[in-house]
Amino acid sequence: MVKSTRLLCLLTVLGALGGCAQVYVPVTESRPVPTNSPSTFPPPQPEQTTSAPVEPQPAPAPDMEPEPQRIEPTVTAPVSGNGAVRSLLEDARRLSRTGEYDRSNAVAERAMRIDHAEPEVYLVMASNYLAMMQLQLAEQLVRQGLPLAGQRPAVKRQLEALLSRIRAER
Repeated sequence: MVKSTRLLCLLTVLGALGGCAQVYVPVTESRPVPTNSPSTFPPPQPEQTTSAPVEPQPAPAPDMEPEPQRIEPTVTAPVSGNGAVRSLLEDARRLSRTGEYDRSNAVAERAMRIDHAEPEVYLVMASNYLAMMQLQLAEQLVRQGLPLAGQRPAVKRQLEALLSRIRAER
């Protein structure tokens, strides 16, 4: 009897404290609260985003080495059935075209975590590493991608061409 009374008291206290707890609700934008009725809030307005201005890249000094030739995968064959992988690879290719090889590889690595058997991921990353003159990593990725490209002859040809370019650079 004493145990059940203590348990009942404990539950009552916890229930009362639970009702007093503060709940954190982040405020994203300020809107006027209508005074006539709590159920007549104005409809949410779409957020307007502005993109940051693109800053021009500085031109290389004439006494510096010329930038290595960019190698872009040109495969138009369907990527894996996963839309996320396809979207990530498009982003990786776009970054690669602008010379942002590290960011391109980071995006391609996310695609690889989703589908590690997609040979185009290896093609994009190997192309980036070749452009950065990291030949060992580029060759390693090509060798991993070649067996995966068995049913995709266009990707396989590009991987083989990339491997021959890597060997020519050595």
